[in-house]
Amino acid sequence: MSNSHQGVLWHRIAAAAGALALGIAGLVGGVGAAYADGATANPANINPGTPTSLTIHKFDGNPGKAGDGTELSDVSGLGNPLSGVTFSVTPVTSKNGSAINLDTPEGWDLIAGAQASDVTTANGYAFGSASDVTTGADGSVSTTLPHGLYLVTETGYGSNTIKTPVAPFLVTLPLSQNNGSWLYDVHVYPKNAVDTNVPTKTVSDPSDGVVLGSTVNWTISAPVQPDKPGDITSFKITDTLDSRLSFVNATVQGFTATDDYTVSNANGVVTIEFTPTGAAKLKAGDTVTVTLSTKVESLGDGVIPNQATVFTNDNSGHTTSKPGEPGTNPSTNWGPLQVLKYAQGDESKTLAGAEFTVYSDQAATKSVGSFTTGTDGKGSIVLWVGNDADTTQTYYLKETKAPAGYVLDSTVREVTVNAGATAQETYKINNVQQNHPNLPLTGAAGIIVMTLTGLALIAGGVGFYVTSRRHARL
Repeated sequence: MSNSHQGVLWHRIAAAAGALALGIAGLVGGVGAAYADGATANPANINPGTPTSLTIHKFDGNPGKAGDGTELSDVSGLGNPLSGVTFSVTPVTSKNGSAINLDTPEGWDLIAGAQASDVTTANGYAFGSASDVTTGADGSVSTTLPHGLYLVTETGYGSNTIKTPVAPFLVTLPLSQNNGSWLYDVHVYPKNAVDTNVPTKTVSDPSDGVVLGSTVNWTISAPVQPDKPGDITSFKITDTLDSRLSFVNATVQGFTATDDYTVSNANGVVTIEFTPTGAAKLKAGDTVTVTLSTKVESLGDGVIPNQATVFTNDNSGHTTSKPGEPGTNPSTNWGPLQVLKYAQGDESKTLAGAEFTVYSDQAATKSVGSFTTGTDGKGSIVLWVGNDADTTQTYYLKETKAPAGYVLDSTVREVTVNAGATAQETYKINNVQQNHPNLPLTGAAGIIVMTLTGLALIAGGVGFYVTSRRHARL
């Protein structure tokens, strides 16, 4: 072989080596022809009849070192597999009208130094029909493809909360190896940084009291989670209020109402929707914080849940769950305190008009509400008892006005209120009747008169008897 022919051959080999030094490193932003740096492409020993395939293994986490296209025997350290992630695999068929045939040296010459960002129609590349593949439960998907150059683009995230999409990458089939051999079944391991913060909603203690009608604030933390790469064009949060809640207002931290977002309430469905101006300020991975204020209007079963759904770029939506307990609702919990008032010694003699005050402290200085017993002797009040799993609260009860004719019982009683539609315990409290004034000894004067009259009669009788006996002797 002449020196000139050798030079051409080595030039082609060097060009191919440059093109094939794409590697998995291209996943982060450049070409992704997935084989190790320094590989030497030698089209002369490619077997055109050997089938080729591409297997994509999808994991979460930050990208690591480049792979070499071989399948890893141990993936335990790569992160969590991500299912439902979709990739578009597009054959790059020609450049400037020349077919890219990787079974020939000329085909490798055409792609020398190619980068994924270069492979556009503006640079003279043409494409075949793309095929979409989606990762399964193990985070992987395989597809059999003809020999050629392929542009792989991540197009969908499924239900995963992706923070950083994988940049498009190139891969050649077959893929050259360092030892002059070719890899016909290529494995790539693109990774995504994942936002582990799913939309969440938390509830605060009532802000202006603990009785019905009090205000309860809910905080929605809504990550911006598009299902596909690209700019944020729309962002919306909806919240279907429980029928026991009424809407007060909603605000978005760090954004301006009307300019950046609007709030509406239609039939109990509250919608916080970003305007185009507001959406343009968002990017994937941001978190939007919303404070939603409601009033508690009624008791029901005592547990009042609330969820919100977050939509990014008109996706199917992600629903909030309680931190640490996926699938559960945050809730504000309420329950009744009930009293039965009756006359001491007879529970059937119920007493109306007894007034009670409820306090949050044992010293009975911090009043939270009051109620009055009815004709059945019963009185009740609905009180807040906690949030989420907390369904019991201690309060302090004191009679502040006794029923008419009864002595006030000023004892401060510790009472327990549980979440629920009805009181688990009715607190029975009796009253002692008031003492009446001392009455006169009814009929005492008549008795004295009768006694004196009787004595007079007796005395008269004795006198008459003595006189009669005296006359008889005469």
